[in-house]
Amino acid sequence: MIKLALAAAVLLQIGVAVSSEGLMRSLAELTAFLVAIALVLVHKSQSTRKVELTQPQKIEQGLAEK
Repeated sequence: MIKLALAAAVLLQIGVAVSSEGLMRSLAELTAFLVAIALVLVHKSQSTRKVELTQPQKIEQGLAEK
């Protein structure tokens, strides 16, 4: 859900940047860039959390086999 909201914000900021000039365009481009960075960080955070959840299960399975 948060990924969708961030992606929509990036698209809106790009739309503003395309349709404006000067300071407004620069601010829209900067905002779109920063939101895109946030989107990448959220994605990495969620994928790291998934890996952490699966690692203990693999360890427990390895111990149960021995």
